Amino acid sequence: MRTPFRYLIGITVGIIAGLLLKTGTAAADIIDIAVDLSMRIGRYLLLPLIFFSFPVAVTQLRRLKKLGPAAYRSLLYIVIFAAALSVLGTMIAWIFNISRISAIPGSPSDFSVMELRSLIEETIRMNSFRVLVGDSFFILPLILPAFLLGWHMYHDREIAEPAFNFFDSFSRILYRINYYILILMPGMLAFLTMAVVVQIREVVDFRRFIPLIALSLGLVIVLVCGVFPFMLKRMHENRSPWETLASLSGALTGALVSASPLFNYGNLTRELKENLKVRRHSAAFMVPIYLMFARAGTAMMSAVCMLTIIRSYSSLEITLFQAAWTALFSFLVSFVLLASPDRGLSASLIILGKVYGRGLEDGWLILVPVLPLLTMLTALLDTTVSVLLLLLVNKKTGLEEGIQ
Repeated sequence: MRTPFRYLIGITVGIIAGLLLKTGTAAADIIDIAVDLSMRIGRYLLLPLIFFSFPVAVTQLRRLKKLGPAAYRSLLYIVIFAAALSVLGTMIAWIFNISRISAIPGSPSDFSVMELRSLIEETIRMNSFRVLVGDSFFILPLILPAFLLGWHMYHDREIAEPAFNFFDSFSRILYRINYYILILMPGMLAFLTMAVVVQIREVVDFRRFIPLIALSLGLVIVLVCGVFPFMLKRMHENRSPWETLASLSGALTGALVSASPLFNYGNLTRELKENLKVRRHSAAFMVPIYLMFARAGTAMMSAVCMLTIIRSYSSLEITLFQAAWTALFSFLVSFVLLASPDRGLSASLIILGKVYGRGLEDGWLILVPVLPLLTMLTALLDTTVSVLLLLLVNKKTGLEEGIQ
């Protein structure tokens, strides 16, 4: 059975079980354990896979003289997409005038945003070996030494080739292990779906969030099923964009249900290699970078949510200044979410609230009941943007699909 159908079966089972399960029972505790175990399994090979694949990718791209062009175009397109979606989200939320949400703050979670000093300390540690046992939510400390290794394995091939072969061999072995771990993906998606359904059922007065959910869902559908296929068609005139999306349906489904690009990393890399025939060193270099910096989807959803928060706490209509401020800072904040690949939307709203001030420092709490749903849409959009960026950079730099 093909991957998308297996995933669909798992999701369907999760939805049915979530609807039938009585909330507050012992079964709910078991689901929590199963969800935690699923997330752990999904991220089990994340750090080793990145650490052994990234240096190989850097070395190979340098040998092809493509590292500079790939990095430059990635940065350029990341900025362009983040700016475009920030403005789009702001304009749509402003024009459609989402109804106010009752200012009933949800319960604050234990989630916090990493401060700048901690960010620097975690990235540049006194003992570089500690990055191998670091936090799986923060991959920048791992990327830095991996890049240095890849950069210097390019020089003096007689000396560096044994090290290059060692990393390359481990990368291929880990990829194979990842393939077998992904066999468990339908079951993991079933538990994750079940947990989301149970959370939604427990939301008090869900109707007050429907306009926000509907607008966000509509935006994501238009982008994923309309704008992005159009762009794919322009990039590859001889290939159907719907075939490309179908080839990535498993990875996109995994991103949506898990709401975690990190959990979905192994799933995405497999489908890029096997279904789209993207070169291994191309994906291994760019996808980790996009996990940290390509947050156009997060920027758009942050803009929509921030305008909703501002409108909910004010009896006045949104001004042009407030809309422009939201678009600008949603764009800027999307580049400082390095330590929050999974919960970037929450981190973004916390930062935006603190920067905006005026009593809205904790305004994001009114969205807590539906943040899981909004985060799922954000993860789907961020993943789709990352794939589009990857294919666009490959085309513009000559790293076309083909040889692995």
